[in-house]
Amino acid sequence: MRLPAPSIGRADGYVVVALGEVAGRAFKSNDKTVLLGYRYKGKIYPLSIHFLREDRETRFGHSTLLLGSYGDGPAINPVLRSALERFFARDGKSILRDLEPSWENVSLKDHVDCRIDWRMKPTLKVAVDLCREVLHEVPEIPLFPGVYPYNNPYVENLLEVGLPELGNARSVLVLGSGSGLDAVCIAMKYKIPVHATDINPIAIANTKAAARRCSVEGHVCSYASDAFTDICEKFDSIFFQAPLATGDKNLTDANRYDFDGALLRRVFAGLRDHL
Repeated sequence: MRLPAPSIGRADGYVVVALGEVAGRAFKSNDKTVLLGYRYKGKIYPLSIHFLREDRETRFGHSTLLLGSYGDGPAINPVLRSALERFFARDGKSILRDLEPSWENVSLKDHVDCRIDWRMKPTLKVAVDLCREVLHEVPEIPLFPGVYPYNNPYVENLLEVGLPELGNARSVLVLGSGSGLDAVCIAMKYKIPVHATDINPIAIANTKAAARRCSVEGHVCSYASDAFTDICEKFDSIFFQAPLATGDKNLTDANRYDFDGALLRRVFAGLRDHL
């Protein structure tokens, strides 16, 4: 992702970059979304992402980005942690003004913590075995906020049942990519083109990150799509991975609740055009 030019001249040593609409949708921001970075020895290190979210009241959102995989290694972490602590040790108005001037006088009532899990290792046996066979290790795959594991209501896991059946497939669509594990495993095993789509842009970020970590980014094409809305191709097989049977009836969350089966009907109606 190419970032816009950073804004310089905020609090000493700090840099703030305004992120685009994709980041805003990913964090469900009702306003701007910004990246806070710190300039150190000629480099700019990302520290955290911040946004405002307004449900019934305005909340301050943050997603900490400190991790042990910078080019300088984990030795840089104490410097960056200290920089982060200094930035947030000041009064609230100064913090908001330096992040985004229009936030200075916003009345905040709460906060939203959207942490990224940088060190999630697959635990599903079929994925673990495949990683060990192909990569000789089970890599740590980042999981961005908004797409978390949930209780699978089905008797069998789709990847365990479906992966062995794809031996003759030349292209596969994973409809509802989530953490990206299904798409990555298909690409690792068969080295075929895999399209992975989801309505949630964070799921797309998860899929791309997982594909890079597992060295199959050349085989996985991931992009946002509501069912087949932005999909033009036809595929030999379609993995439809969607939590249609969860007990979590959050009517405002299109990722978790298929109101009256509308999504399922749309998928069935579109199969002939894409399969």
